[in-house]
Amino acid sequence: MSEPSWVPGLRAYYRSPAVRLRIAEYCGGLGDQPDTLSCWRLAAYGGERRLAEVDGGPRPVPKAELGRLFDEGADVCRSLVDLGGTLLDLDVDYVNPGDPAEPYRSPELVLRRLLPVHQVLSEIFAAYRVRPRVLLTGRGYHFTLRAPLGSSFQAGLVEIGRINDSIRAKLSGYGVEPALAERLARGHEGAGRLLEHVAHLALHRLRGRTEVEATLADVAPAGGGPFVCLDLSAYADPVFERYLRCAFSSNQKAGLQETSTEHPCVFTLPMHAPLSRLLELREDGPAAAAWAPRAVAAIPDAPDAPELLEAYRRGPVGRFHRDFYDGPRIEPAQWPFTYDRLIDYELPACVRAPLEHPNPLLLRPVFLRSIAFTLWGLGWHPRSIAGIVTSRFAREHGWCPSFERYDAQSRAEFYVRVFCGSLADGLEHASDFSCESQRGRGVCDPPHCTRANQALFLAAAASLSKQEVS
Repeated sequence: MSEPSWVPGLRAYYRSPAVRLRIAEYCGGLGDQPDTLSCWRLAAYGGERRLAEVDGGPRPVPKAELGRLFDEGADVCRSLVDLGGTLLDLDVDYVNPGDPAEPYRSPELVLRRLLPVHQVLSEIFAAYRVRPRVLLTGRGYHFTLRAPLGSSFQAGLVEIGRINDSIRAKLSGYGVEPALAERLARGHEGAGRLLEHVAHLALHRLRGRTEVEATLADVAPAGGGPFVCLDLSAYADPVFERYLRCAFSSNQKAGLQETSTEHPCVFTLPMHAPLSRLLELREDGPAAAAWAPRAVAAIPDAPDAPELLEAYRRGPVGRFHRDFYDGPRIEPAQWPFTYDRLIDYELPACVRAPLEHPNPLLLRPVFLRSIAFTLWGLGWHPRSIAGIVTSRFAREHGWCPSFERYDAQSRAEFYVRVFCGSLADGLEHASDFSCESQRGRGVCDPPHCTRANQALFLAAAASLSKQEVS
């Protein structure tokens, strides 16, 4: 297969010393000196070899290959693992399932719709005296900062974070000193919890202020159309398996996935210029390279954030997390007699289908939402619901090879926690969980839902109102 038509232009762009320096800064090091980078690894996407994993993610490569990625015109991504601390990354993505090309074709419209989200998140971070690096991406923004090792902030993230035995067992395989690997893994999990708190604050403040609905997961509104996702999915998986596209890297996703043939490649740029200027630069490689010497790309350190940590601990998100992890969980040896028997009952089709056919349905957050809300309404504890999902993720269902890198329990607990926590904190409402809304989201299958199924669903939906805040 021939290389994409835009790759020669990317090779020329990456020959700029300033571009290389900015990318290295974002990776925690110096230009053209991979051994100085504080990130654990790199990953590449696109370029002359069209690099990508089977699931569409970037392909991990050693740091020593940084120069080769420049020469090949590939997108440069860095690991979420940073050997100097814990990264906190909150992605804001504009999603339009019916028109995926809209962010590239009409960026001014999309960014106008995203402006309140950017403003509110900036205000929240500023109120807690942390200043993330904000990048303009292909579909929105990335807010990123680092809690340095040895800082009180990183110690606080480790304290609130927890990792399960299966993640702990994998840590020795990453080539990082065991005590450091565990500290980074726990810090990552704690960062996800803390950012969940931040996202809840933002979504409460955004009510009535956005043209399109803003959500905490990749679940479209029941009526369809575009929405904004405050994406924390990087924290559903082990930190050693997740990557971020770097500041000043290209972003070829629209071209390689044929989302937008007119705008196949944009550049990921720090918010250090007026938005109108950034929109010009992100599609003009020579202009972006000329601007690079005047920009700053390093991820800022936040050594202290006591008010933010305390707000999480005392707030509704922190309380829900404690209640969640205090819940019951059944060990795998008992699954055949417990979780596996669940499909023997008259479950609604929107719950039965993903439990019977996990691949691919359980990979879609909208089905995880259906399972979480329905079973919670029927009296299951959220952590037990996560156990049910874990039992499906952990079994062989023809998953793609890259799925094996992730952790079944961590991913299941993350999504069930996010959905049930949103309901408990009033971000979601039982009134938006009905057969009609399920049909609007494409998860209802009326021919396979008997009256008994429907009655059970309606009973679950009715009881959910008890889980909402008063």
